[in-house]
Amino acid sequence: MPNPTERILELEGELQSLRLELTAQRRTTDQLKLELERQRGGETARLATAQIEKLLQDVATPVSQLLTQTHLLKVENRPVQANDVLAIVARLVRALEDHGLTIEGVIGHSVAFDPNRHEPLSMEEELEPGQAVIIRLVGLAYRGKLLRRAGVVAGE
Repeated sequence: MPNPTERILELEGELQSLRLELTAQRRTTDQLKLELERQRGGETARLATAQIEKLLQDVATPVSQLLTQTHLLKVENRPVQANDVLAIVARLVRALEDHGLTIEGVIGHSVAFDPNRHEPLSMEEELEPGQAVIIRLVGLAYRGKLLRRAGVVAGE
């Protein structure tokens, strides 16, 4: 049977060895966590890029058509049919809606003024919450976040 001093030294050696092993395992765990976060960030970036590419692909044709109409009017001085332009705009808006854009309000509709969702078109108009107003410019939201408040005037 080893003497108590030798046993203590042996146990201290084991303890030191286990501490070193634990430190190495913690370091490995930390490195793996960092690698996982880096990969998750890369995947998020790839998803965002894919979504943007899909959006741009979906709006490419209407945008190209609008640019053609602009060229015809401004460069070639040829008349442009308003109905053609409106049809292109409708396709563009539809593509944006397919990607999460929401139109807030309907032009010409009377609604109760909500300062969080509406803005007066005239700085001279002081509108009170709940007051009847008419929407003149629609608002826009993306996935529930308001991007632009609807432009309104006081109701008649």
